[in-house]
Amino acid sequence: NIMKHRILMGLLLMLLPPLGTQAATVDLVPGEMQACQLNDGVSTREVDKVMTKIADWLQADGHEYDLWMATPHFRPPEGYDFDVLFLGFWTSHAEQMSGLKKFYTTQAGRDIGQSLADVMTCGGNRHFNSVQVRTEAGAEKRRQGFGYMFDCTLASGKGPTDVNEVFQKWNAYLDESDIDHGVSALFPSSGSMESSAGSFKFLWGGDFTNVGETLGFLTEPESQSTWASITSETYACETFDRGYFFQRISQ
Repeated sequence: NIMKHRILMGLLLMLLPPLGTQAATVDLVPGEMQACQLNDGVSTREVDKVMTKIADWLQADGHEYDLWMATPHFRPPEGYDFDVLFLGFWTSHAEQMSGLKKFYTTQAGRDIGQSLADVMTCGGNRHFNSVQVRTEAGAEKRRQGFGYMFDCTLASGKGPTDVNEVFQKWNAYLDESDIDHGVSALFPSSGSMESSAGSFKFLWGGDFTNVGETLGFLTEPESQSTWASITSETYACETFDRGYFFQRISQ
């Protein structure tokens, strides 16, 4: 259930075959995703206080963790069963293991977990490996933005390396038209709850201006046909869109 135009891209969550040698050919960054519902009577001010606690803990403990909170920009009749979505990106698998260990085994980490539980109820934590396939100008300084997520399916025998290589061809086409936005492909790690092998998601976005320009560009027939010709043998994406307002909690 995701994707507005066939060309659009987003985030990945399903069980892939072992990455094997592909992991050595692309820069796979580990991360987590978690969908949460606010507890009854909780105000946005209370949520903000908890987010500040989390950011302070991550910084004080020296964790290299890029944490974002996403809220649905609109709610279709179906497709959302949560109020906020958390996305976090570690810099390495070693840093991920170190950070998770401190979160679950230290009193400071458990206190952060309890503070979060006091304001919201979250579902299972889904782990993924991501590849940044397109870099947006100024993205490292961005504190908030707008973006979409799209479900995609890999063709038989294809993997993260193939997605990255194909997307570079698409990037060259976008660069010719001065289209600016960031895109990551998120491939679920072993142990994810999803069982659909070969599926993944694209997450793309930026500020409201460049996202708007991109949407306009992607609706053009030439853009759609170019996207199809470049990607059709490697992956296909659904056409249902899901928009989010993103806020960076910690970097």
